[in-house]
Amino acid sequence: MDEFVVVGLGNPGSQYTFTRHNVGFLFLDEFLKKYHSTQIVKKENYISYVVQAEGLVFRLIRPLTFMNLSGQIFRTLKIRPIPLIVHDDLDLPLGKIRIRSKGSSGGHKGVKSIIESLGTNEVPRIRIGIGPKVMDAVDFVLGEFTDDELNIVKKVVNVCIEATITIAKEGIKVAMNKYNSTSMKVI
Repeated sequence: MDEFVVVGLGNPGSQYTFTRHNVGFLFLDEFLKKYHSTQIVKKENYISYVVQAEGLVFRLIRPLTFMNLSGQIFRTLKIRPIPLIVHDDLDLPLGKIRIRSKGSSGGHKGVKSIIESLGTNEVPRIRIGIGPKVMDAVDFVLGEFTDDELNIVKKVVNVCIEATITIAKEGIKVAMNKYNSTSMKVI
């Protein structure tokens, strides 16, 4: 059975756990709570988890590099097709997600690092809104969610898990049509 590979972006270290920049790691954590790992492999610059969910096999990847160096995992992680990337997006309001099959980094340094490492912008992704930015971008993305924001993020992350399964089963275009209008602010 083929594996569907997903890379969640974030920064390693407990001081970053609930920061806005770590939404990709929060996604991985929730996925692993919902569907337990059957295999864990630790490499120099990433941890890989194998998970069975909804009749499919997923390989979830957690980079051990800092966000801006996320592309370094592809020096040792050789996979085709290019994996789905899940990351924060400062330009999307909190509670919104956006699924794309390709595109620029949009100023996200982790995505830029991945695009540069892979040599293509055809990187499928789920962008999870953390905006609007209200201060310096660096301070904002490295700031922690409030309790209310974290409640919204947990709902969004669960929708992203559903969207990931949809992408694996039915393709990214189906998932884009189904989930790109999703907003958790109204829930």
